[in-house]
Amino acid sequence: MNSKDPNIRERALYLFSPKRGAEAYNRRMQKEQEKEALGSPGRGRSGMETPRMSYGSHGASRTLNSLIGWVIEAGDAEDNIDLYSSTLRQRARDLYAGGGLARSGPQTLTTSVVGWGIQPKPKIDGDFLGMSDEQREEAERNILREFRLWAENSMCDAERQQNFYGLQNLAFLSMLMSGDVFALFGMKENRRTPYQTTIRLLEADRVCNPDSSGDSESRETESGGRIIDGVEIDREGAVIKYHIASRSPNAGSNNAELTWTAIDAFGRDTGYPNILHVMTFERPEQRRGIPFVSAEIEQLKQFTRYMNAELAANVVSSMLTAFIVSDEDDGKFGLEDAVNDEDKVTDDELQIELAPGAIYNLPPGKKIETVNPLRSNTQFESFVNTCIMTIASSMGIPKEVLVKKYESNYTAARAALLDFWRTVRLYRTRFNNAFNQPVYEQWLSEAVATGRIDAPGFFDDPAVRQAWCGCIWMGASMGHVDPLKEVNAAAARIQNNISTQEQEASEYNGNNFDEIMKQRKKEIALQRELAEEAGTLPGGNEPENDTDDEDDEEKEDE
Repeated sequence: MNSKDPNIRERALYLFSPKRGAEAYNRRMQKEQEKEALGSPGRGRSGMETPRMSYGSHGASRTLNSLIGWVIEAGDAEDNIDLYSSTLRQRARDLYAGGGLARSGPQTLTTSVVGWGIQPKPKIDGDFLGMSDEQREEAERNILREFRLWAENSMCDAERQQNFYGLQNLAFLSMLMSGDVFALFGMKENRRTPYQTTIRLLEADRVCNPDSSGDSESRETESGGRIIDGVEIDREGAVIKYHIASRSPNAGSNNAELTWTAIDAFGRDTGYPNILHVMTFERPEQRRGIPFVSAEIEQLKQFTRYMNAELAANVVSSMLTAFIVSDEDDGKFGLEDAVNDEDKVTDDELQIELAPGAIYNLPPGKKIETVNPLRSNTQFESFVNTCIMTIASSMGIPKEVLVKKYESNYTAARAALLDFWRTVRLYRTRFNNAFNQPVYEQWLSEAVATGRIDAPGFFDDPAVRQAWCGCIWMGASMGHVDPLKEVNAAAARIQNNISTQEQEASEYNGNNFDEIMKQRKKEIALQRELAEEAGTLPGGNEPENDTDDEDDEEKEDE
């Protein structure tokens, strides 16, 4: 029997003094009731029983004064995202058109992720296909040569405007600006390339529910599925169709009849995608993307208003306009002489236009009363920097990268770039999986079907097809704060077998290691040839004299 049991102590105390025993019992029952009110007890590090607090007492509390006014809208991804996608797109585009941080964020990310183009490097699984290294390398060179024939020509664009790398840039920027973008595959014959595969980029507004415009409720289908903002899903939630309008429902300049066409997400015979939906996922069961600046729309709009107000106030203050008040009426209002005719923006004589150094004559009895809001600009820079830092962190872009201003030392600047580059690699990987690789596989299927590329078993076995479609995509590198330090670090990684020359060359400037070695081989051979013609080798040594060699051989014979 445990001597520390409170019941034993109470019974022992009751034998000596019934009154004190009853008081001890009452005190213990009161403490147990208090623990139950705070939650079930737990034990701390000291072994003492402590009340265990829950989220109901903190973040989920409905009684705290600081949380009573917190009104939330609970719901799934459709309720919180898909039903508001049209409004978010319009506001995000308006902010982008106005410039500032709302434009810098998407442009900075697009420039870093896509740059001048994400280049493919075919990587065939030669071991699975039973190919030697020479055969695999030859096949990869042939595939890359054929892909460039298609990708570097504007015939790959259904609108005949941009090549494949231009479509990359436009698709990624549109995804950030509008939340998502659609790429529709097609076939169109041309005389400039042997390939007919084309890509047509569709703006997000054109995918919407039939007979609707803007934000609209989802609707049920006859098969038991649903159509959510133009994306049709079956009963299990799989995307099966996209409903595409003949034009943007919000287009005011195009009065053509608005019709909708349902496009199957995948081909019924081939299983290949007919349309690509490039978007950023935030929640499960999300059907439409949200713009890149959606979380900062309110902050960006308020920040823009504040900056415009400060700019306007300073412009008005810089005018230094003077007004002359006279006691006698001379018949002149004085407006025609204050502002030059070519600088006037209105013909209304009752409106006064401000101009630098302008002087106005006012009628008798008329005076100008100014309102000074007494704005304190002493903390202007600190306040603006704080706002920028908050917006930049919400975008996932370091402040230095977003505003293109590096004021710190080398370590801090490189840390900012490294942090930003993790975001770049994440977006690039997603974009490669959602756009570049599917487009590459679609083109390769046509190249094999037309006999331009010999790939035995490509259409017979999915595993063989995957082995032929292997490809890595290389984009622009991070850039360099101190190139010498980074080159030395790369050499050390190669020497310690941490990295390879091919990987370092790709990450340093995005170039192809094989192409570099071929070019270097030519340059070294040409350099040696020029040195031999000049009579000196590259190291400054005299070339060997064949005559002297012959004399030495004769001496050895003798």
